[in-house]
Amino acid sequence: ASARGPARADARRSAARRTRFAHRVRASAEPATELVPLEERLAIALKEDTSLPPNPNPLPPPPLPDLKDLAEMAFLEVSEEELREWTPKVHGVLRWMGALNEVDLASAEASVELYRDSWRMPLRPDEVVDFAARADMYAECKTWEKPYVKVPKVDKKEAAAEAEGAGAVAAPAMESADGESAAAPSEDVLGMSLLVGKVLSVRKHPDAEKLYIEEVDCAEEGGPRTICSGLVPYMSASSIEGRNVVVVANLKPRNMAGVSSAGMLLCANDGGEGDERTVQLLTAPEGAVAGERLTWGTFANVEPHGANKVAKKKLWEKTQPDLIVNERNEATWKGIVLTSSAGPVTCASLKGGGIS
Repeated sequence: ASARGPARADARRSAARRTRFAHRVRASAEPATELVPLEERLAIALKEDTSLPPNPNPLPPPPLPDLKDLAEMAFLEVSEEELREWTPKVHGVLRWMGALNEVDLASAEASVELYRDSWRMPLRPDEVVDFAARADMYAECKTWEKPYVKVPKVDKKEAAAEAEGAGAVAAPAMESADGESAAAPSEDVLGMSLLVGKVLSVRKHPDAEKLYIEEVDCAEEGGPRTICSGLVPYMSASSIEGRNVVVVANLKPRNMAGVSSAGMLLCANDGGEGDERTVQLLTAPEGAVAGERLTWGTFANVEPHGANKVAKKKLWEKTQPDLIVNERNEATWKGIVLTSSAGPVTCASLKGGGIS
């Protein structure tokens, strides 16, 4: 009976300690409102009154190291300020690990909860940071048209044939207007007929509210071309008339609400949606001659593709996704500037936009 009395007393004291400890654990588990310094967390962990059994054979802890000596051994350069900041933190971690040496871990109860088990690092609120180089990123992406990246449709057989050709022959390169190496245009690109056209007149289409009908002089034997453009939501007729525009001249004529359209006027856009997008004409300088064929940098054009070939092989659909305006508002294909006899083709103000 006398032996059971002390055992019960020990059990009551142990239960009381665990109850006090449980209260502290619950209190410490409350959400933190600010970051708790490492030294403070270590001090709390070291002062815990737990019922963990003592280690019967503890090892004497080694002396705390000098961080300056450790840094020299590791060939690290550490400032005096860094030494003052990190020494108490490292020493605190080592003291805590030394305290573990005083515990008989083999006999410890897994059910005991410690302060350090329930402490969680409070996270700071997310901060939205604007990407300063966004415009540069858009300019680098040749197929970017906000808010999407355009992926051209390519026939699988044609893609396989092009891949074989690319593997067999390496294309020559030139320096782009931005000073970077640019691949030479393929014959598919060099065979597209891009002409300077002088807009003689502009009127609204009688049966399509978003279409203009333009008469464009490209100095051809058959006289001015009639071209329909869906530019009514984006610009006035007076801002088009009299301009030196860029005409894609070897497309098959299209019937647009009863009017045959013989070509396309090229424009730059900011990639916006619907009528909210910004659209600007691509124009050649005043000194450019109506009817002259534009070139890509210093590369010589090849014989223009026939309209049937352009349609069948989708040559314009393959060329158009790589057309953008650069940071100087110049029309480019993979960095190579579209050029007239009087200088580069440009838009009014857009940078990094697509061309269509």
